[in-house]
Amino acid sequence: MKIQMHLITLFVTLSILGIFFFQGYWLWNQYTMESRQMHERIDLLFKQSIAEVLAIQVEDMGRDTSATARHGKLEIGISADSLSRAQSQPGRRVVRYYRNTIFNPEEGSNDAPLVFTKEYYKESYDALRLAGTAGIFEMVNTLKPIQINQIDSVWGIHLRQEGIQAVHFVDALFGRDTVIDSSRPPGLEPKHLIPTQRISTSMTEQFGLQGYIVNANWIIYKQMIFSFAASLLFVLITSACYAYLIRTILRQKTVAQIKNDFVNNMTHELKTPITVTYSAIDALQTFNLVEQKEKREAYFNLCKQQLKHLTELVEKILSMAVDERKNFRLQREVFRLAPLIEQLIRPLELRASKPVHIRMTDETEPTEIDADPLHLKQMLENLLDNAVKYSGEEVHIDIRIRQTANATEIRVTDDGIGIAPSQQERIFERFYRVGNGDRHDVKGFGLGLSYAKDMAERHGGNIHVESREHHGSTFTLIIPFRHDTRITGRR
Repeated sequence: MKIQMHLITLFVTLSILGIFFFQGYWLWNQYTMESRQMHERIDLLFKQSIAEVLAIQVEDMGRDTSATARHGKLEIGISADSLSRAQSQPGRRVVRYYRNTIFNPEEGSNDAPLVFTKEYYKESYDALRLAGTAGIFEMVNTLKPIQINQIDSVWGIHLRQEGIQAVHFVDALFGRDTVIDSSRPPGLEPKHLIPTQRISTSMTEQFGLQGYIVNANWIIYKQMIFSFAASLLFVLITSACYAYLIRTILRQKTVAQIKNDFVNNMTHELKTPITVTYSAIDALQTFNLVEQKEKREAYFNLCKQQLKHLTELVEKILSMAVDERKNFRLQREVFRLAPLIEQLIRPLELRASKPVHIRMTDETEPTEIDADPLHLKQMLENLLDNAVKYSGEEVHIDIRIRQTANATEIRVTDDGIGIAPSQQERIFERFYRVGNGDRHDVKGFGLGLSYAKDMAERHGGNIHVESREHHGSTFTLIIPFRHDTRITGRR
């Protein structure tokens, strides 16, 4: 069984780790995909913003009616090798650019458009498009300078329309990383930037524009929050199920062990009175002791005691079944507590096999209690019986009772062997006994304290223990009054 539990624990642990790994792998792939899509979206929006600003500048130039306004035709030409990119030699530029700005062109110009083969056009479309954008930007910027803040503003509008609420700015670059102008707000310390593709703004590609999104990771995280929450919930539910599974298996193992101990103890407890009674009757018959009055009475008393003990065992088992009934109801009433306890003390002292000294103190005499007398008596009898059984050769028990405005408190203190801290919570479990195994030096089935706890809770109260090993134990039973109970007899 121990090996099986180790295997089950190992498989469950590996399963949970596997779930964690695959969930993490899935989230990482989703994050990578979201990040790539974010790059593509901001690249596209950045290019659209530049094209939109260029269109605005050209429209403004066309509407300019001032005396110094310059009107004419803007023309850009692109020359390319006749070889396709696939047939070009390594390191050789396939596309070469030139620009030509013509103002007030002469009539009869022979400028002809450049013609490309279908194969070359398909392979070089992006290069041609970017070259056109760079040429147009350089020409328009020469005639009417474009403000970088204007590009940033238009880009921001497009970003917000796409739901990207983040700080952003645009840098004007010379070469690859020399910033010559920027729309970055003063004092902004950019972190976790997502850059756009660098867009050339000159035919020589020396000048360019590049946009940046600040703290863009948070945008990706916000887009993935549902996936994060769903994954976390799934992992937590799965882990909780596995934990509950292990807990249930361990509990079932413990219950099985307790059941075995209970069966062993029950077998011994039932067998003992039956064996003793059978032996006494057999002795009476075999040795003809019926005619001997003293021995006959002794044997009859022995049989009577054993049968009484057997009856008590059966009653305990039956009471356990009765306590589990859902329709079980207490017959509560208000009565004085001290007389009930006194009824228990004298019989206990007489039937004990060792000296028992019990002292009762009523701190709020006369103390009253609102409880079911029959079950309260059984609860107290169980506590006193345990105090006697789990003590030394001589027993001293102190009972203190007191009444408060809302409840009655009963404290039973003994000078017995005490209870280890690790056992104190479990002693109220049904069938549980301190020191597992088939031990017969102390009789019992582990039902007394379980019964006391169940009855205390049915009364709306509770029971708890304070104990140290070899220094005795104190059980405190608290029974509250019902709200409609009238408390009388108080000083």
